[in-house]
Amino acid sequence: MIFYVMVTIVSAVAFTIDIILRYMEKIRSFGMESRLHNIKGRIIPTEDFIPHNITLLCLFFMALGVSGILMSLLQVNALISFPVSVMCGMFMNFAVVRILRKIRSRPIPKEEDLSGTEATCTEDIDGDGYGEIEFLYKNRRYTRPALSENETDIKKGEKVLIIMMNEGLCFVEKPDEVIDILNEEE
Repeated sequence: MIFYVMVTIVSAVAFTIDIILRYMEKIRSFGMESRLHNIKGRIIPTEDFIPHNITLLCLFFMALGVSGILMSLLQVNALISFPVSVMCGMFMNFAVVRILRKIRSRPIPKEEDLSGTEATCTEDIDGDGYGEIEFLYKNRRYTRPALSENETDIKKGEKVLIIMMNEGLCFVEKPDEVIDILNEEE
């Protein structure tokens, strides 16, 4: 019981500090801008159960602590209560990630043409793989999965141009690649 109370208190304090820093001081996740892990299998949502950042890590431990306290009060055996508490934390992460994804995924109007829009890579894009880009459209920030049009590697933080978008997947290339192709045609 003491373990679960301590976990709940520490994670609640860390979550509060994180929220204060994030929304009042504009510091994200204690200064950690990148994700804690980067699993490329986005088709299977197993990565949504694992905390992506410090905020979700705090939520994971808060849910673990609260569910552990509740099971201790119900006098559930510790061998059962700990795995169930971990699963409660994982389901809390899954629910929060899914809710945030619904809130953040504002659909872009289908009739709008995004070709030529400048974006920034938020994940490395392998030549034969995909990553994620972020772009500004009508004063709103969007993140979308992206593929390299010319199958070249694009590093995180590099500027790219969106060539086309098909069913939510953007095809991008570096601005210097566009210039190289124009020079080759002449």
